[in-house]
Amino acid sequence: MDEETVSDYVERSLSLVESSPQMDEQNTRSRLIDPFIRDVLGWDFYSTEIEMEYSVQMGSSKKKVDYALFADGSPALFVEAKGCDTTITDAYADQLRSYMRQEWVDWGLLTNGKTFAVFRLKKDGATPDVERLGESDLADLTANDWMLAALSKESIQSGASTEIYQRVERRRQAISTLSEEKDDIADSIRETVVDRVGEVVSQPAESLSKTLVDDLIAELERDQNDSRVDDETDTHSSDPATTTGRSDESGSYVVELLTEAGSTFVSGESQSDVMEETVDLLVENHGLIEAYAPLPYVPGQKIAMLNDEPNHPNGDEMRTYRQVGGDYYVYTSLNKKDKKRHLRNFADACGVDIDFTGEW
Repeated sequence: MDEETVSDYVERSLSLVESSPQMDEQNTRSRLIDPFIRDVLGWDFYSTEIEMEYSVQMGSSKKKVDYALFADGSPALFVEAKGCDTTITDAYADQLRSYMRQEWVDWGLLTNGKTFAVFRLKKDGATPDVERLGESDLADLTANDWMLAALSKESIQSGASTEIYQRVERRRQAISTLSEEKDDIADSIRETVVDRVGEVVSQPAESLSKTLVDDLIAELERDQNDSRVDDETDTHSSDPATTTGRSDESGSYVVELLTEAGSTFVSGESQSDVMEETVDLLVENHGLIEAYAPLPYVPGQKIAMLNDEPNHPNGDEMRTYRQVGGDYYVYTSLNKKDKKRHLRNFADACGVDIDFTGEW
């Protein structure tokens, strides 16, 4: 999945939603949902891969699915579209589920252009069931790699989407097993350690083994819900939730800048808040702007990561950015992995070592 394509789509779509938050279904489909299916997921509207208003026989009547996307001559993904002026509800989700069960379609997407909910058909019982795998807001799509990959034309037509689903299911099952059998698993860990080391470690191993199981559950849940825990918002202003000059264990995301003079810590609950504060420190204290002069700093071809105006080189506004150093702007519409990568590059450009702890 091309990150730049997704970022461009998100920025453009956020701008359209902001300018017309009450778009009806027709305009939402043409401005937001069609481009998502075509540009982000890679489906071709000028082929037989997509059928609009696909008929589904429901009892004695026929219903219409907004989009049916095909693989090997059969629908593999149903997309139900609503307008930006419509809230995604359980009733709409149940409607999509019924269509998927009736036609045995593996994948489903319910969206109003602002929220994207993904569904998967389970065929392991006598009666097919449809589960809701995940949900993402528009601004979080760049952090939602697994969802985009699963619904892409390439993955669905090659069968790779099934492997993605299986990985998600294995993680869910692991979380369920760890949660339901926590005490037994912790006891087994303690017994193994005692057998290898001796009774002297029995007491500390008892509490630490339970902590280990809790940590495993938390790590799996973070991986599974990565797109939802990144609390990115389309904001043009700072909402400082960070601390500097010390390590704050209460923050979910912690960055340490290390120089000969010592360490500076930045921490907070929001990745973008921490990214903003870290870049601000690099600008104010370590010559980041000079390292990348003249601005804009464009590591690819289109997206400016750092600029002296909140725009990309083509003139498009950075729809998700933070102001740093008083007069500069850093682009933050990135997933966690890419935030770390760009922060490390910024620190390297300044000759500063950087370390990441917490939920990074």
